[in-house]
Amino acid sequence: MKIGLISNTLSQRNKRGLPKPSGASSCGVEVLHRPLDGIDGMAEVLDEFAAVEVGLIAVNGGDGTISAALTGLMERPRFEEVPPLALLSGGMLNMSAADAGLKGGPEKALARLAARAAEPDLAGACIEREVIRLSYSRNKLPVYGLFFGTAAIYRGIVLCSERVHTAKLKSTTAAAATLAYMLGRYFFGRGAADPLLAGDDMTVRFDGAPGKEVTQFLALVTTLDRLMLKSRPYWGRGAGRLRYMGITYPPRRLGRSAYRVLYGPPDRRLPEEYVSLNADKVVFEMTCPFTLDGELFDPEPGTPVELSGAGRLRFVQC
Repeated sequence: MKIGLISNTLSQRNKRGLPKPSGASSCGVEVLHRPLDGIDGMAEVLDEFAAVEVGLIAVNGGDGTISAALTGLMERPRFEEVPPLALLSGGMLNMSAADAGLKGGPEKALARLAARAAEPDLAGACIEREVIRLSYSRNKLPVYGLFFGTAAIYRGIVLCSERVHTAKLKSTTAAAATLAYMLGRYFFGRGAADPLLAGDDMTVRFDGAPGKEVTQFLALVTTLDRLMLKSRPYWGRGAGRLRYMGITYPPRRLGRSAYRVLYGPPDRRLPEEYVSLNADKVVFEMTCPFTLDGELFDPEPGTPVELSGAGRLRFVQC
């Protein structure tokens, strides 16, 4: 078994040091470790891994690093079949790794991964997640990831990056602090005059149906099962591969509804401003910025932001 390990040296947690793959040899596993400063060079590393036929790709970085790896694997196929992926929590929030990846810090996670990879039934340790294909520009290639957000979600990520990350809090603490800060501003701040919590005008279409013009407080699309703080803020039914949740502006009874939005029960009995459904394709026509796996984007004027399922990949958990 060969494991191809990609480490983003600029990811928040990795700045404290990278995992040492030397112990993997005792398990009969070879680890090809390729550190990158950011995501430049991702394509070349994936080309190398395909050439030497690695059987497992480990990505040690934040959500943006994982998105870059998914984009490299999905947009230009390099493998006859994409090998299983192992996501290590090398970033700040690490939302994708928390749901579909390995628990704990990269050093211990890599040791567990090497031991598990040496066993003959690696498939038994894998789960699957649909990958989201995001097209937003006539002049740029699509990008791929696991979580899309806009409106208040985008502004919350910017806030977390600018104010919370600088405090060097752990991922769960940073997520809780950001959520508490935004809710505090909603209840005790300037209300509709607060630009952090303002609504954004957009048109949303699902699976080719006519679009609906709405002012959104927030909107998200994901294929993850659990988001930050182990929340599950979607309750829509149907066979669609993408989970959508949106809250129109202004959100009524936000304080009374927040826990039910995040954690259930399945029949949440929420006001009509709270919408959740499953779809195979979600299209936004909007001018407000958005995020895919923590990376920030601006829409191209006149070009819809289209999200669709790109296929399922296997993710190792051990």
